[in-house]
Amino acid sequence: MAVKGVNGVVGFVNLSTGEVKKVQIPAVVYRNFLGGYGLGAWFVYRNMQRGADPLGPGNVLGIVSGLLNAAGIPMTGRSAAVGKSPLTGGWGDANAGGRFGPKLMEAGLDAIFVTGAAEKPVYILVENGDIYIERASDLWGKTTREAEDELRRRHKGSQAVVIGPAGERLQLIAAIINEYGRAYGRSGLGAVMGSKKLKAIVAVGDKKPEVYDRELVRQKVVEMAQMLRTTRAKAYEIWHKYGTIYTLDSSVMSGDTPIKNWAGIGPRDYGEKNLEKFGTNTVIRDNVKPYACASCPVACGAWIRRATRYGVVEGHRLEYETASLFGPALLNADQDSVVYAGELCNLYGLDTISTANVVGFAFELYERGILTERDVGFPLKWGDPDAVVKLVEIIGKAEGIGKVLGQGVKKAAEILGAGQYAMHVGGQELPAHHPQYLPGLAIAYTGDPTPARHTAGGVHWWGEGGKRLWAPFDLGQDLGASPKYEYGDKGRKAALITMAVQVENALGFCQFSSAVIYRTLPYADLIYAVTGMKYTPEELLKVGQRIQTLRQLFNVREGVNPREWRLPRGVLEPFPEGPLAGVRLTEEDVERMRAQYWEALGWDPATGYPRRATVQELGLAEIAADVLDLLPP
Repeated sequence: MAVKGVNGVVGFVNLSTGEVKKVQIPAVVYRNFLGGYGLGAWFVYRNMQRGADPLGPGNVLGIVSGLLNAAGIPMTGRSAAVGKSPLTGGWGDANAGGRFGPKLMEAGLDAIFVTGAAEKPVYILVENGDIYIERASDLWGKTTREAEDELRRRHKGSQAVVIGPAGERLQLIAAIINEYGRAYGRSGLGAVMGSKKLKAIVAVGDKKPEVYDRELVRQKVVEMAQMLRTTRAKAYEIWHKYGTIYTLDSSVMSGDTPIKNWAGIGPRDYGEKNLEKFGTNTVIRDNVKPYACASCPVACGAWIRRATRYGVVEGHRLEYETASLFGPALLNADQDSVVYAGELCNLYGLDTISTANVVGFAFELYERGILTERDVGFPLKWGDPDAVVKLVEIIGKAEGIGKVLGQGVKKAAEILGAGQYAMHVGGQELPAHHPQYLPGLAIAYTGDPTPARHTAGGVHWWGEGGKRLWAPFDLGQDLGASPKYEYGDKGRKAALITMAVQVENALGFCQFSSAVIYRTLPYADLIYAVTGMKYTPEELLKVGQRIQTLRQLFNVREGVNPREWRLPRGVLEPFPEGPLAGVRLTEEDVERMRAQYWEALGWDPATGYPRRATVQELGLAEIAADVLDLLPP
């Protein structure tokens, strides 16, 4: 039967030839992959040739809306950018809030995919089901805010995803931005967009796909609203007031936040006095009004205004990752500097996680004499707020040493001969969460098809440290607790949660819906109400396994060796004092947990390759026929 709640159509644009076409998506694809990452993986795998250069015309870049985004389900609305990552050489994706995902569906498409490369800058316009390639030479060189404002002026009622100067200049840590600061940050896909001379994708439309059962949708929305007023009221209040910045102080003092390029200790090197200058409660003083992504009742973001000594910032409030990595991680307690550095990343189109990491990397190289003032143009010193801002500026502009640092820590280290100080997994910089504090992170950082991702799903996300884990989709199985430093069954539990997170992503849900606000949601009922498709809990988990497996099959096809993805030695180095003193997390421990994780996914624990039997069971043998001979039985 036809799937309701979606358009059933995606756009496919070849910028080399100018060809524009709309592709009908069979109902079975939605059944097997839903939307978001799932639909994106299915389309990119089928339409990108093996061995394509990530920055060449053969890469296929997509923006894909979550399956439920057009129905107004609370906490949906997120969309995914997908393609081959120039940072890892394998599968790349990134997830963003804002309003572009729902608007794309209202404009008549469930996704837009782009291949080829234009000779001169262009943007793609999707307007009520029609697709146009428009000239963008006058937008090239503009910041993301300038470009977005101009596109909204030209196209009333539109939403846009744009790149800034960093993506245009092929900085590999470039992000794609919408709504001034909602970032598809990871995987370097902003550089992929820049390589295609594609400044923006704009969506205009007001035709929502018809849902299957509108009354059932209404009932479920009412139930979800009631949950916020009762069982989850406290979580709602906290997240509405603070957002992710709520965890800043506790993360610094617990050892969760990496300090001084992962070698420092929060309480010792930053401490409570600095948190009084720049910490959780100082950040929210800049709030002007709450900000919510599409369909979100929580509004965990905020618009701010701050007159810094570098200039006035009117934009999004800092998130934890940005604040912690530009602040405490660099021993920087100057709020002006952190706010301005975060805003520069939004304007230039940079992933804040990667950018702050390369700044810390540069600080350490300077401290060790590997970089000098002659190399950089100005001195670097831990805690120097002006040096932080200056480095972000030259990274965004790709000037001087900034051009090198903007390639990410892995490539920068290769150029500078400083590999031992480059904190990454597989080419992707690490987020602001320490595996010695939450060892389950080590599984996601080294075992997921996109490495170094704290949002990949796992026990660290759903309550590591003794709390009882809840079973995905009400499967009826008791996952029990996951004590931090007991590694016997952590990988299996992480795999089950990861499968559930893949479904959540594909539906368009914010991960805070399960991790913080609602915990359990009637996913099967919601899918049925919107689309008419029925799933058992077991079938939903199988969808998550299928999406995760296809992402890994892409890596296999592109020659990525999952076994080579390991935590840097500096991440595993024991701390002599502080909150993590005495913690023992070895490479053998990580390997053991990762092997459990791969085994539970039906992948070979020795290689990380999906087993041929798993691929066949999941119905992926036809799409992955080109790699079947490479897979273990």
